[in-house]
Amino acid sequence: MTHYAAAQPTRSLVSIADMPLSFLGFALWRAWVSLSYANPVCPMPVNTAAGHLSYDIVLAACAITVALLSSRLAPLAGKRWVYPAIALLLGFSAAANTAAVIWPATKTPLVVPATLTGGAGSALLILLWCEIYSCLGAARVALYYALTIIGGVLLTFLLQGFREEYLYGVLIALPALSAALAHRSYRCHIPAEDRPAASGRRLIPWKFFLILALFELVASYSSAAISAEHPSLIGSHSTWTTLVGGVLLFVWVWRFSSRLPLSTLYRAPAVLICCGLLIVPLFGIGGSVAGSFCTALGVMLFNALVLLFLCDIAKRLNVSAVWLFGWQEVGFLFRDAGALLGEGVREASTFGSFTGPVLSVAGVALVVAFTLLLLPRKEVSVRWGVGILLALNEKGAEVGEGSEAARVDRACDELAALRNLSPREAEVLKLLAQGKSLTVVADELFIAKGTAKAHTRHIYEKVGVNSRQELFDVLKINPRP
Repeated sequence: MTHYAAAQPTRSLVSIADMPLSFLGFALWRAWVSLSYANPVCPMPVNTAAGHLSYDIVLAACAITVALLSSRLAPLAGKRWVYPAIALLLGFSAAANTAAVIWPATKTPLVVPATLTGGAGSALLILLWCEIYSCLGAARVALYYALTIIGGVLLTFLLQGFREEYLYGVLIALPALSAALAHRSYRCHIPAEDRPAASGRRLIPWKFFLILALFELVASYSSAAISAEHPSLIGSHSTWTTLVGGVLLFVWVWRFSSRLPLSTLYRAPAVLICCGLLIVPLFGIGGSVAGSFCTALGVMLFNALVLLFLCDIAKRLNVSAVWLFGWQEVGFLFRDAGALLGEGVREASTFGSFTGPVLSVAGVALVVAFTLLLLPRKEVSVRWGVGILLALNEKGAEVGEGSEAARVDRACDELAALRNLSPREAEVLKLLAQGKSLTVVADELFIAKGTAKAHTRHIYEKVGVNSRQELFDVLKINPRP
């Protein structure tokens, strides 16, 4: 990982050029899938509703299969065969679709292998990039992912203007280039000590996945008609909605993340979805297009937050990123299910002219109930410990990277590993090492002061000290309160 120079008086967007741009290689796959499946501009034989669904089913099935085999396959980024396999699978998929267009007689025998190789290669490439991102700090993940979203949309809009014969060639080359950039990112910019190790731990934050599945279902149902009428505005990949979401995420990370931790921000997508389903249509603001835009934007931002949560969980709790993100890909199927449900309900008109409002109210009720009951803020911070502050300095690096604060953080990690501290005790240790009082520790971790005191006592017992100063001596620090 590259270490950046000292902070400048003000942040400059020019400093982004100092970052390893190879990490933005995931944008190439986003453009590939948008042009091939999500928002196609070419008459490929898989560009039908059945073709999209088949692709998503294959992708989800392959992702779950790789997740189940993660104890043997992970870390994927450390396997040399993964990179050429991705290039061959996705390259063949694009080439097969191209051949089916040029020679229509080959359409029938080529559609199935094109779909199978496209779904399998996409699953591997998604898991590979997610595993690489999980090696980074939370601030870098958020920043790179935001730029990846923006770059994917802009690249898609640019390539849509290409002549078909040139575009087909680009679609064959994009996956190979994305895999090559993944290889460079992992080999050149991830230090050996930050690379993932094989992990047999099986932990599934199923509440995150359940809420994400509900959001995908509700949003795709509510915007199915709008997506068909305005494919460049509303959609799951490279649309104006995702571009706006990527810009908002970037602005938040760059300017406001040091004041708004993820545990505070994670409810914003639910608010956007509720506005899109009920409040915007109720007041007639922009009609159904504005409502669908809000719901799609909410789902896109929640996907980004889940990515940050899972990367943090993988890094902090030593859970394989391949395992976590493999199960997350099932969300593709709920997106398809929502679109099919929307078409079926509109055709059936079960409640007559009130069908739309009734289902919108039901969707809002489910979104609110799932968000508040399944994943309250206290559980986000206490159960998963995701009170992350994405603080960046002026050069785009995480605050204190390579500084005394980073040294203290590493010392705490080493002591926690040496003395077998629990994840919660390790978090308390880091806050104590910052000179924070028990009251502040309890407030930041959303626990009772008595619980913080009990964790501190257990830390003292495991480390073999009797006071905070003795603990500081072991860590070789002298923090200011």
